Amino acid sequence: MQAKSHGRASPDMFSAMVAAATGKNGPQPLSSSLLVGEFTGPQGEILVSENRSNVLAVARESLLRQIVAVLIAAACAGLLVNYLLRKIVTKPMRRLVDSLQSVGEGNLETHNDVQSCSELSFLGQQIDAMTSKLAAVERDRRHHMEKARAIQLNLCPKRSRAGGLSIASLFEPADDVGGDYFDVIELSDHSVLLCVADVTGHGVPAAMAATLCKAFLTDAVKHSTEPAHILREVNQRYCDFVIDGYCATMAVVHVDTKAQRLSYANAGHEWPYLQQTDGSVERLDVGDFMLGIDRDVIYEQGSADFTTGEKLILVSDGVTEAFDPDENQFGSSGVIRTLQKSQHENSKNTVIEFEQAINGHRNGRRAFDDTTLVVGVLEPQSSQDARHQ
Repeated sequence: MQAKSHGRASPDMFSAMVAAATGKNGPQPLSSSLLVGEFTGPQGEILVSENRSNVLAVARESLLRQIVAVLIAAACAGLLVNYLLRKIVTKPMRRLVDSLQSVGEGNLETHNDVQSCSELSFLGQQIDAMTSKLAAVERDRRHHMEKARAIQLNLCPKRSRAGGLSIASLFEPADDVGGDYFDVIELSDHSVLLCVADVTGHGVPAAMAATLCKAFLTDAVKHSTEPAHILREVNQRYCDFVIDGYCATMAVVHVDTKAQRLSYANAGHEWPYLQQTDGSVERLDVGDFMLGIDRDVIYEQGSADFTTGEKLILVSDGVTEAFDPDENQFGSSGVIRTLQKSQHENSKNTVIEFEQAINGHRNGRRAFDDTTLVVGVLEPQSSQDARHQ
């Protein structure tokens, strides 16, 4: 930069400076051209000159600083806004979402302590109020289901002997109440009727249908002791009273302990097992349609010898279809294997063997179906006569 004071600059001097800026042969390049300024004061004139490149460099540097300052300010503002949003909105919302997910998974003890804006705090309070109401409803439901379970268990026969049979059973609903049903009815002639039924589905509807099966069977026994006739009457009443979609299977076995014969009929249920005294196992394989499909079904009836010491086993599909963690079924082979293992055991110990075998097969896996099993062992005639006297 050059500054000169000559009292009053002559036009020739100014022209010379302009000529130096522009060059003799035309304008100089932008980087090397001069800027010339003229200032007039009371003491004279001042001419100022500077290279254009220096001016542009200073301008660029100033502009760059301003841009950087704006970017830094914007970044700081963004970080501040993000922090405030996370603190006021994001984290409280995440806690509310986690709380709702926990409630959806059945945890009704969840409590929200959201300290945020009034809107989110109000939402948290409403979620807590909803959870409290759901917890109250769940406690009421559990109370009623415990009552229903107690009623269903009370419907199961408790006797360990009937007629000339030693009886033991296993009944484990998959839910609070189940669709399985079994019965042991001692008739007036000291013969015994055994029954196992399984209603499709689970829970309260299946349990109600199973209770109807018991009522229908109890009434049918008053008219006949023949399993085929009993199943026909039960099926007709089942079709009349039970809604579509809740079919049922049922196996009925009548044991004449004095004649040492049994007769049986089956409405789509698992075939009963008959274990001989030598350990061999026979299936009672007569069967027809399930209950609730065709009101006019006529059921076929089979018969077999049943001598002292032999075992009769009726199971639901919750036994044969018990799964282990690798999706392997317990199956009929598991039933036969357990029977052979417990060949010389009484009815009670045979049921204990089955319970251990099934639980061992599941290996911690939860049962997905009701588990029902009834074992009857024919006692010697002398023991029967002693009890009848």
